[in-house]
Amino acid sequence: MRRYLVNRYVMLLVSFVFMSLLLTGCQTAKTEKTFRLGIIPSENGQETLKQFSPLVAYLEETMKVKVEPYVATDYNAVVEAMRTKHIDAAMFGPFSYIMAAERAGAEVCVVRVGGNGSPTYNSYFITHKGSGIKTLNDLRGKALAYTDPASTSGYLVPAKVLLDNGISSPDFASVIYSNGHDASILAVKNKQVDAAAVDEMSYTRAVEKGIITKDEVPVFYTCPPIPQSPFAVAKDIDPALKQKFVDAMTKVHEVRPDALKPLSASKYVSATDENFQLIRDTAKALNLDLSKIK
Repeated sequence: MRRYLVNRYVMLLVSFVFMSLLLTGCQTAKTEKTFRLGIIPSENGQETLKQFSPLVAYLEETMKVKVEPYVATDYNAVVEAMRTKHIDAAMFGPFSYIMAAERAGAEVCVVRVGGNGSPTYNSYFITHKGSGIKTLNDLRGKALAYTDPASTSGYLVPAKVLLDNGISSPDFASVIYSNGHDASILAVKNKQVDAAAVDEMSYTRAVEKGIITKDEVPVFYTCPPIPQSPFAVAKDIDPALKQKFVDAMTKVHEVRPDALKPLSASKYVSATDENFQLIRDTAKALNLDLSKIK
């Protein structure tokens, strides 16, 4: 009888230990955090994901969480992904951040500093060799490509520049949205349009990769400086997770500078919503309704 009780005790103990380990494993699986990172499409999806892969690997290592990158089809898709709580943070353009703040409660946390050390960048108007376009006034009656209705350098600032020079959509033969800076550059190179508005980083990359030359696709106008692109987090993100992200991003230039090169950044620094008031003022000048832009 005593032997039976001992054996039963041992079996119960083993069962208890097994169940404890099983429950611990389940709990670990349930509490393992995933950080969902949205990315705006500056080039095609695969190329954009390739550019961000070093940063994703760095964030996983530093934040000790699984990072899931989400490359959207356009700017609005990233804003909607944050509004519907499908992402925790995202890289935005300055204008798409303003949209995300308005429609999804996005909170800016860090902003890019360019490879040249500048907190601003420029938008270019480009054309193809032989178009005859040398000034903004020469755009009248021509075919123009913007990038996206929510793009700062691919639409907002160039449209404001044109408006200030007395030029608007009715003055063009046609206006298209290409959904990518690289697509706009190729549209100009292939003479599908006469001119386009693109950001300087995409133009520089296209030249460096040999996709275009400055002679065949020249810049004929440089727009005023634009605040650099920010990262913003969802309004209901875990504060501890947000702090991990901010700490990682503000230290990446010291720990993993190679992760910044594909993003044309030298580092990221802390930022506040006030940094982007210029963009709000520009949108207001164009009478844009941030809640209706698609």
